[in-house]
Amino acid sequence: MRAAEGSEALTREEVVAILLQLLTAGNETTTSLIGSALLLLLENPDVEGRIRADGALLDPFLEEVLRLESPLHGHFRLVRRDTEVAGVPLAEGSRVVLLWGAANRDGDEFPNPDAIDLGRRNAKAHLAFGLGIHHCIGAALARVEARVVFETLLARTSQLRGADGKIAHVPSLLVRSLVSLPVELAT
Repeated sequence: MRAAEGSEALTREEVVAILLQLLTAGNETTTSLIGSALLLLLENPDVEGRIRADGALLDPFLEEVLRLESPLHGHFRLVRRDTEVAGVPLAEGSRVVLLWGAANRDGDEFPNPDAIDLGRRNAKAHLAFGLGIHHCIGAALARVEARVVFETLLARTSQLRGADGKIAHVPSLLVRSLVSLPVELAT
């Protein structure tokens, strides 16, 4: 197996490390994506109705969930060389935190940034999966898994309702994940 055309073959250890990353990191973040999507549907029954009426709206909805409630809101990075971002100098060796959860709500990039817009022209321009060489290797898999979960859930139910109990998130600066989400499913 090669990482790129013309590159050296990956070692067994590298292949195992990639697979472990997909299984562990992908499991936690996809679980968070599914939980956040369910919460947004509970909070927006009109959106649930629109998706039930037109299944083609499920993918744009999931992109909006990724933008609004990214499973990871950012990461720490090490500055590799002196550079400048938005007029601020960053010295080589500096540590920075990139908060793409905040960038995903930039009103200049996403008009009406706090709303679910199933017709958003730049629906996939969010940074939930990182960018460039740091783009999530499991992004396509996460999208498929979430779509299958919601296609199945919506096909087997007639309505989603919040149940008695407390909705709680993991207390974290960088992780956006639910600890509890009571829900009732009407069949």
